Amino acid sequence: MPTPREHKTVQARILGYAEAIGWTFVSREEAEQRRGFDPEVPPADCAKNRSLFFDDLLDAKLRGFNPRYAEAEGALLRQFRHLHADLYDSWGRPINRATHIAKNCDIPGHSSCTRHSLRLD
Repeated sequence: MPTPREHKTVQARILGYAEAIGWTFVSREEAEQRRGFDPEVPPADCAKNRSLFFDDLLDAKLRGFNPRYAEAEGALLRQFRHLHADLYDSWGRPINRATHIAKNCDIPGHSSCTRHSLRLD
């Protein structure tokens, strides 16, 4: 019996649920472009100092949810960039997620390479 993979047991279901509630699938290429990745640099470096979000969409949604939000465009995103999301591997060691994904995308079939982004529209 084949071993279940993360994509089939987790990712595919989550993508299905997200689309069912109105989220839109965004290809990896579009997500990287919207987040400002530089395709000319090595994969391990293309995500460095890039946005974790679709900045334009996040700002538009923020203003749509709260029309009285009066800060300048990008103010909330600058605050977000000061937050640190501490990620740890299964042994409790801190990891840099962007570097982990970039390094493992050279491994055929590695689950980090099948990640998808979703957007709220």
